[in-house]
Amino acid sequence: MIEIILNGSAYQVPELTTIDGLVEQIGLQKKGVAIAVNSEVIPKSNWTEKSLLSQDKVELLTITQGG
Repeated sequence: MIEIILNGSAYQVPELTTIDGLVEQIGLQKKGVAIAVNSEVIPKSNWTEKSLLSQDKVELLTITQGG
């Protein structure tokens, strides 16, 4: 297991977890989600390729409608 910082809090994930795997682990739908790793927005097309490293700072944003 490695520790990442997810939205400002420590979070444990297995080694070699990809962004796609993190989204599945958290149980979020992929539609309406944006993710930045160490302040760099990662396109959805790269989610299956980008593995997370220990102490990566991951910001996960979900888009919601309101009005």
